[in-house]
Amino acid sequence: MDEKTRSEIDKIVAKTIQKVGFNQPPIIIGPILQELKVDRNFVDLEDSSLLGKFKKILRVGGTILANILEKIKLEGVWLPKEERILVQKTLPDPKIDWASFHETNHKLLPWHRQFFLGDTAQTLDPDFQEMLENEANYGASALMFGGSMFTKEALDTVPGWDSIKLLQKRYKKSLVTTTRRYVGFSHNIPMAVVISTPLWMEKPEEQNDRIRHLVLPDQFRQWAMGSGLGI
Repeated sequence: MDEKTRSEIDKIVAKTIQKVGFNQPPIIIGPILQELKVDRNFVDLEDSSLLGKFKKILRVGGTILANILEKIKLEGVWLPKEERILVQKTLPDPKIDWASFHETNHKLLPWHRQFFLGDTAQTLDPDFQEMLENEANYGASALMFGGSMFTKEALDTVPGWDSIKLLQKRYKKSLVTTTRRYVGFSHNIPMAVVISTPLWMEKPEEQNDRIRHLVLPDQFRQWAMGSGLGI
């Protein structure tokens, strides 16, 4: 994602936060959905009979959902024509929160709508689909943490786990999402985070590797290159 796109998403997030009236954490999804006039339903996205009702309109990145269900495990879906998001009801609360903010960003980012309403050569490209999802992920994180609101508070802390845990409680988000936000949007020092499935737990089938997330902000990459690590 280029800097221009990041900047545009940041502006949309800031405008949304101001419009809804959030001036302190936590940022919760309910008032945002109400402002956007979007309904949220908790359903079983693995239920073939339910998906059969929507098979002609359910799309992910422009691809008809029925064509890719065997390849992915859905946690949420945006239905632009119905102004509704569907969230997998069996998800734990932190994942429900993330899925809700993620799908809401497909609604918020105006250029996404056209790609969720029909297939084009561009949207059928897996790389393009991945780009749309990355943009929604970036927007979800920004919206959950109030954009610059989190950064201002994080800069007043001493870098470390105690600060991350303090902000986690204040923003009422998961430790994983708070850590990722802190590493990427706080102090201008090289920080990185590796999130993996613990050795004492079985690796989930949908994970290709034990490492789930590797977050390397620009500050870390620049430091690594200057140190000759070649990341």
